[in-house]
Amino acid sequence: MSTTSAPPRQPVGRLFGRALVLTCPWCGSRRTFLRGWFRKYDRCRTCGISWHREEGFELGTITFNTIITFASIAIAMGVGFGVWGTDVPVLRFVLILGAVAVVMPLLIYPLTYTLWLAFDLSVHPPERSELDEAMAAVAAGLAELPPQLGQRRNRSA
Repeated sequence: MSTTSAPPRQPVGRLFGRALVLTCPWCGSRRTFLRGWFRKYDRCRTCGISWHREEGFELGTITFNTIITFASIAIAMGVGFGVWGTDVPVLRFVLILGAVAVVMPLLIYPLTYTLWLAFDLSVHPPERSELDEAMAAVAAGLAELPPQLGQRRNRSA
């Protein structure tokens, strides 16, 4: 039996289910790459999978955040028109929509990272070499370090 066998694929529903509860989409651990609401580790601290799998990975999270925010604004507009009909109090309506536009991206910020990682893992599953590198990073303790220290330590190795 060869050691270069393909790693097991995770079911898409499982990946997205885990992402929705802010756990690692790959292993399901709560010790994921999220370090706080706006900070991240480079890797999941349990399985070692990197959230930044390729250059420009953040564009997907920004896209998810934008789509969810615009959908929320559209829903708020629909609710507002349903409540007020044709007699819309314009200033109040604009302030409510503005609040949705400002608050929603902040509320869903970590969720968009886990959702985009789940999407990326479902479309482009990790290869054996990526999983081996992830486990090596966990074994070396690199997954526990903040991003700057992990990169410096990794370069010096």
